[in-house]
Amino acid sequence: MTSETRFDDADFEKGPTQASFDEQAENTGSRSPIVSRLVHAVSVDGDYVHLGGSTYRRTELANAFAGELNPGIHHRRPSNLANPVPLGLASFSYCCLVLSLLNAQVRGVTNAKVVISASLFFGGCIELFAGLLCYPIGNTYAMTVFGSFGGFWISYGCILMDQFGIVSSYEDDPQMLANALGFFLAGWAVFTFLMMMCTLKSTWGLFLLFAFLELTFLMLTIGTFISNENVKKAGGYFGIMSSMCGFYSLYSGVADSSNSYFPVRAYFMPNAPTL
Repeated sequence: MTSETRFDDADFEKGPTQASFDEQAENTGSRSPIVSRLVHAVSVDGDYVHLGGSTYRRTELANAFAGELNPGIHHRRPSNLANPVPLGLASFSYCCLVLSLLNAQVRGVTNAKVVISASLFFGGCIELFAGLLCYPIGNTYAMTVFGSFGGFWISYGCILMDQFGIVSSYEDDPQMLANALGFFLAGWAVFTFLMMMCTLKSTWGLFLLFAFLELTFLMLTIGTFISNENVKKAGGYFGIMSSMCGFYSLYSGVADSSNSYFPVRAYFMPNAPTL
């Protein structure tokens, strides 16, 4: 390999006052310097990627595959915007850990109302805010996940609060309350499964986060329907493992040689786009 062909950054990103490909061609009166953007052949040769008649290094194309939920899997193009994904992972992992410890009844704690404050503010408002911040960076998946689970934590906190009167409205029929909570948890089990299927080409940390979270919702749903405390406890332990995977993904995304002596790496799933 003796030469490389590439475009300048200005060719790939059209700013608010920058002419497009077609506009530049019309202004110059010639289309000869402009290469067709339709690529019919892609091949990989070691550290080089061939796109049509052009050749690039893998590192040059890293940003083309950015946008996943997990931080650290790809290097992003330098930007004035910070990455909100670690904030979303932090808020989710913390609240998931606290609630799961309560569901597992660790040290005999069975009253879950202590999680209300974290559920409404850190897991709710902060995670929802992190999801909205994923919009300007073009991260649709993270926006969907964090925005949705921000809503989950807020709604769950509302269920636990006496001021909303949700639990007290079922005091005459405990079985109806169990069924209603089961429906609530079953819907989140479905959503979590769909989001888990979108992590199959991501990192092991992120995939295991959703896999354990799916088991958490399933155990809590079943345990709520049949009023079995042991099944609910199992859901709590799966939730603890999910939060640990979340903390690992969080740390692997923010820790590097510039700020820590102990950075950890993100391990890729098979066929992950690691360019």
